[in-house]
Amino acid sequence: MISKDDLISIGIIRRTHYKDLPDFVFVLRDGLFVPFRTERISELIGEEGFVLRSEMQDEEDGLLTWQDLVGYTIMDEGENGEEEQVGVIAYVDESTINTLATLEDGRMIPLHEDFITEIDEEAHVLHVRLPFKI
Repeated sequence: MISKDDLISIGIIRRTHYKDLPDFVFVLRDGLFVPFRTERISELIGEEGFVLRSEMQDEEDGLLTWQDLVGYTIMDEGENGEEEQVGVIAYVDESTINTLATLEDGRMIPLHEDFITEIDEEAHVLHVRLPFKI
């Protein structure tokens, strides 16, 4: 059985363009992830789509995706160099040109490689240097 850990969210399906997707897209139905052939993606408009993590990244590389950061604590170095906890990532939205992290308290911050100083995968901490006070 496929679990959420096996999948990566591709966001809410808004259009039927599926050129860069794997053969199957999964949607959550009655608590289970149900596969649909990518050609049938028009039936899934408005639903959150998922794809198999193994099809989106090479397991040997261990590369993180934005979705892998859900659950990570964000620590901002700030202007004075002292780290301050910003919050915990509850959701990552990649549906727009700017990838946004929604924190558990509802605040949103942009996720951009220029802001990230370190990713501690063991401790699930994302160290950033934000150009603004949050």
